Amino acid sequence: MPQSLSPRTRSRPRRDALLEAAIEVIGEHGVAGTTHRAVTERAGVPLATASYYFSSIGELISEALRQFAAQRSETLSPPARADGAEPFRPAEVAEWAAERFIEVPKSTRLAFFEMVIGSARHQELAEPKQVALRSYYEAAQAGLAALDCPQDPERARALVALCLGFSLLRLADPQEDDRAQLGAALYQLFSGQGSAQE
Repeated sequence: MPQSLSPRTRSRPRRDALLEAAIEVIGEHGVAGTTHRAVTERAGVPLATASYYFSSIGELISEALRQFAAQRSETLSPPARADGAEPFRPAEVAEWAAERFIEVPKSTRLAFFEMVIGSARHQELAEPKQVALRSYYEAAQAGLAALDCPQDPERARALVALCLGFSLLRLADPQEDDRAQLGAALYQLFSGQGSAQE
């Protein structure tokens, strides 16, 4: 006969709701504006629920951003290429990258930049920030590999910087053709990678 679930296991959906709500609140109000009350109201749970799962608002924010970073990394899966297939064209890889950095909800982009900037002031945010950046670097390396470009951390970092720069600019000064602009910049970068390799 299976053991009965513990109260914390049974109420796991409440914890998940708190973490999801925290990301939304961080995206709207920043790390400094994220409070237990704001998160529990957004999650639709009693105020005391946050203290039941997390010892402080800092722990809640850190865990929410850690989960957010892990989920974000899953969306960056590289384009798949069959064994022996021709390398992707630069335009195809540019489209893949533009979709993952531009076509994401505004709240997701805000939460990411809040995490990156907040990590400079709050040490507990350093780990989730590193998880997210590492996944971006790995995705960039995969994009370069899809073009048969050499694996190079410096090139991957430059690619990530370009994508994040466009993503940040889209928050500050959105344009209808941001995706096309990023796609064109990536195409030029990827085409240059191929030329440099030759």
